Amino acid sequence: LRWVQSDELDELCGQCRQKTKVRERFDELKQEVWQLKQEVQQQKRQSADKDRRMEEMRSRYEQTVLAVQAKEEALESLQQRLVSVEKAKEQSQAALEKTLTEKDRMIAIVEQLAAGGTAHVEGLPTETHSVGIDIPFSVFDVRSLTKISSCVGVQWRAFGRLLGYTNSELEDYNRLEANSEKTYQLISAWRDKLGRRATAQLLLQACEDIGVKGAVEDKLGLQ
Repeated sequence: LRWVQSDELDELCGQCRQKTKVRERFDELKQEVWQLKQEVQQQKRQSADKDRRMEEMRSRYEQTVLAVQAKEEALESLQQRLVSVEKAKEQSQAALEKTLTEKDRMIAIVEQLAAGGTAHVEGLPTETHSVGIDIPFSVFDVRSLTKISSCVGVQWRAFGRLLGYTNSELEDYNRLEANSEKTYQLISAWRDKLGRRATAQLLLQACEDIGVKGAVEDKLGLQ
């Protein structure tokens, strides 16, 4: 150092100080860069969390929309079924009213004929005696059937054959104890089988064939 001049020494010292400052600034920049990297990573994580929450919200929204659509479809289906039920109910009520009206009309005809008068049935002559009128058998009630059955009595087998029953079919009714009950069940099954073709005229004809028509007419007040 003896040979180093004073101004050269100062220059070297200045360069050393300059290098030290540069190194310190470099370290500061490195620290700032590291902090920036940490902030960027933090922002990325926050952004990823936001995206994930957004996706969850989108998924819940879609599920809610689907659930609402399903409820709307179910409600619409229920409304359609309700309309169908209402229509069916109206049709049933109309059919019932029509049946009751027809029933009342036929009962009125039977009552009029039982009183010795005449009545008009659609499709038949206006002036017709009660025995000749082909009145639907459905107008007879349980009481009338009971009266007819009591008149038939022990002749229930012959009566059943006149109504179209076979001997094997009659055996099925033989298990019943009372003859009147056997006759009642025979008439009921005959009516169910023939429907509108089961008429009072056919029934009275069978009664006449076994000789109890007069008793039946007395019981029913048809004389």
